[in-house]
Amino acid sequence: MEKIEKYQAIILNFLQQYEGEHKDGETYVLTDTIHHHYQIMRAGWDNLNHYFLRVRIHLHIKPDGKIWIMENRTEDEIAEILVDLGVDKRDIVLALLPEHVRELSGYGV
Repeated sequence: MEKIEKYQAIILNFLQQYEGEHKDGETYVLTDTIHHHYQIMRAGWDNLNHYFLRVRIHLHIKPDGKIWIMENRTEDEIAEILVDLGVDKRDIVLALLPEHVRELSGYGV
């Protein structure tokens, strides 16, 4: 449980300070501290004709304490940032990759 609380604090701090490149619209930080899902969403209008609502980042801390990167629609290497912030590389799972490729990633499986 200590690891989950530590990683939750790291993720919340990261998301609150996150600044991606934004053209139009608004950024929302969504946190579910009970089920341990954390997201950054963007919403707004493209060219004043098309409304968008997009998940930019989705992280999930599983019960075993591993952080699963479920979505990363940014140019930033979220896994590397998390390692720099104190997350053990073996506790990061790149859910975006097929299972057989994750083993080669250098991160957790």
